[in-house]
Amino acid sequence: MELDLPLDMRGIAASWLNQRRRGRRTVSWYAPWSRDEDPLPPSILARLPAIKRMRLLRLIGLDGAGHGPWLAQAAGTAARLGRHRLARNLMFAWLDGELPGPEDATTARALLEIERNRLKSVMQWRREWPCGVIHIEDMPAWLVPPAIRLLRQMGRKGPIHLLSGGHLLKPGRWSWYVPAGVWHPAKVEVMQQLNRDGLRVEQIAPVDA
Repeated sequence: MELDLPLDMRGIAASWLNQRRRGRRTVSWYAPWSRDEDPLPPSILARLPAIKRMRLLRLIGLDGAGHGPWLAQAAGTAARLGRHRLARNLMFAWLDGELPGPEDATTARALLEIERNRLKSVMQWRREWPCGVIHIEDMPAWLVPPAIRLLRQMGRKGPIHLLSGGHLLKPGRWSWYVPAGVWHPAKVEVMQQLNRDGLRVEQIAPVDA
């Protein structure tokens, strides 16, 4: 039976936990934030020893946070970028309380640096028009979660509407709505050019909080 999972840290973890329980299975990845599904229900997490369960939940919670251990942050970055084998290796190292191998560590730090450099321009005032709508169409969707966290860290407390580039598994122009005071989007839409009559907005899912 094939597993249908989001290509982010939650999906990487769900892939591993399902294979622990049911044996090796083929995974079909889909763009994260595009479906209202929880890949990590409590019934799956409960099968882990308490310490590893706590470490896994912390790993997922640090995805895109911009702070905390570099290994946890890099695992989330690798997963959102589609580097699922690297993300899996980093996840295992984190769960075991160890450092990854030299090659994985070098690659992971490089990806984390790329993410940080790309995010430096998020706070430019020229990106916002009208008030509350932030244009980051030059950034792919995998950068939006850390961008939202960065905006919150920089003092934005109200609702945020972002327009970004697409995802490698779902191209297009993406629209994100984030309610006041939170960092997770409540609604994600893909905007597709239909014809000369203009844009059609196709809602793909409310995002699980």
